[in-house]
Amino acid sequence: MKQLIFIDDDQLVIDISKIIIDSLPETANIDKFYFKSGDAFFQSIDTIDLTKENVMFLDLNMPGLDGWQVVDEIKDRNLLEHFSIYVLSSSLHPKDKERADKHPCIEKYIEKPLSKAKLRECLGVNVSV
Repeated sequence: MKQLIFIDDDQLVIDISKIIIDSLPETANIDKFYFKSGDAFFQSIDTIDLTKENVMFLDLNMPGLDGWQVVDEIKDRNLLEHFSIYVLSSSLHPKDKERADKHPCIEKYIEKPLSKAKLRECLGVNVSV
C-alpha cells in the first residue's frame, strides 16, 4: 500500500494536486498527507507509516527548510529507504533540474503543475489510453 506526501508552501499547488489526486480511481484508497513546509513535515513525521511505500512530491523553494534541506534531513535520519522522492517544482533555474536529475536520492524532477499522467507515472500505474 502506498501513501502520498506533498510538501509545498503554495496552497494553490496543494489544492490543484488534491483535485487531481481525488479524480483518479487509483488513489482512492491511498493515504494522503499535505504539508506547507519541510518543518511541518518533520514535526508530523510520526503520523507517516514507514512500513508503507511513501511517494513524496517535494517543492524546492520554501521558507524554512527548502526542498534540498528536506532531502538531506531524510538522508541524515536514515529514512531514505522509506521514501520515493519526486521534486515537483516551478524553479526556473536549470541548475535545480540538473541537480535533481543527478541526485541519487531523487527519483525524478517534475515541472509544475502536476498532471494525472505525471502522477500515474510516479505511482507506477500503467497509462493506456
